[in-house]
Amino acid sequence: MKVLFVRPKPSPETIGLQHLMIVEPLELEILATLIKDKNEVKIVDMILEKKSIEHFVNEFNPDAICLTGYVTHIPVIKEYCKKAKLINKNIITIAGGVHTEKFPEDIDDESIDYRVVRNAVRSFPHLIDFLNGNLPFPSGVLKTNELMNEARLPEYDFKFLAPDRTLTEKYRNRYFYVFHNKVALMKTSFGCPYHCKFCFCRIITGDRYFARPLNEVLDELSSIKEKEIYIVDDDFLISESRIKEFIRSLKERNIQKRFLIYGRADFIAGHPELIREFREAGLRTIIVGLESFKDTELNEFHKQSDSNTNRRAMEVMNRYNVDCYAAVIISPSWSKEDFQKAGDIMLDLGIKFVNLQPLTPLKGIGLSVKDEDLVIKRNDFAKWDLAHVSIRPDKMSLEDFYKNILKLYLRIIQDPKNIISNLKYPLDMQIKMVRGMFRVKKQYKNKIMEIAKNA
Repeated sequence: MKVLFVRPKPSPETIGLQHLMIVEPLELEILATLIKDKNEVKIVDMILEKKSIEHFVNEFNPDAICLTGYVTHIPVIKEYCKKAKLINKNIITIAGGVHTEKFPEDIDDESIDYRVVRNAVRSFPHLIDFLNGNLPFPSGVLKTNELMNEARLPEYDFKFLAPDRTLTEKYRNRYFYVFHNKVALMKTSFGCPYHCKFCFCRIITGDRYFARPLNEVLDELSSIKEKEIYIVDDDFLISESRIKEFIRSLKERNIQKRFLIYGRADFIAGHPELIREFREAGLRTIIVGLESFKDTELNEFHKQSDSNTNRRAMEVMNRYNVDCYAAVIISPSWSKEDFQKAGDIMLDLGIKFVNLQPLTPLKGIGLSVKDEDLVIKRNDFAKWDLAHVSIRPDKMSLEDFYKNILKLYLRIIQDPKNIISNLKYPLDMQIKMVRGMFRVKKQYKNKIMEIAKNA
């Protein structure tokens, strides 16, 4: 069987971090690797391709097309499947991804034959075997119009296989994350043991957490040719003993990489010497969910941390020259004074890179918001991107709220100290970042003009 794997390009309506980062489609690489010995496979990254999906369907002439994405990709996935069916009505269309796994009804469409909703690493290969006539229909897969029934689904299974990264060879030189150029992705664990109220991560794995054996992780790491490694665990800094063993193994195996990871502020603040040792072993950047600088908001979010911990974490990272990509949640209750104060604190803490995320009640998480308080319809999937304002602001108009978000972004980005600090990075990456920030700025400005026009 010929299987075409497609990473969809985001909708133009999605305010996109793809302007500041494009990383490899790890999930598609893993699935393609699992079936490539018995099937002909091809991966197409539509974020980077200029030709249409029709071109690749006609060129490869697949028996099946497999697509994966987030909630924002739902309209594009449906569109691609419809176009594939128009070319050849016999093409089998398969959809997956974290939103599809939990809410398959949102992507139920006559153009989509199968939806993988549980344990994709096992269910998807079994589905391909079934389509080849070799196995019975797998659990963990829904047909068109079939409803989700959790009682009939298998338990969560965290089997993992290192991907064949040569399947994306033509794209690899173009994958980057902010100032991490030619970056490769790795996953060393699944889920998160914390229960932050705003987060979707724990929903994906049914509140379970599983870490891969470190020997297996190090073996995969040794096989990756890229110097820059983005570990996409929901939180890599969970176990002190595991991090110490990871650092020891890096030195023992003489693995010299530069790492971008996720980590909580409380771990960083509580383990300064470990951060120093990790920095010496290749740690370069930590994506930290600071979330808020108000203890009241942190308590509401069930963050189990406080604003003083955020400050101490920034002190540790600044002391050991570890970059921080900070994530901050913008509450709909914020006033203009709150935006001003947040900017003052961020600059005082030495934050150079920030992702401002309006509080977003994604489907299934612990935030309860009345429909009349939403400014985005639940089925307007492309806008549920953690960048659009989804909850009506309390203290200002929607237009002014967007203006304050953009103003705060520009205040951090254009701070003279931050501009000077970024000069340490290669010129081509600086240019790429300036272009990316300009595109995001343009999207926000277009949004503000759209709101003003419709007011």
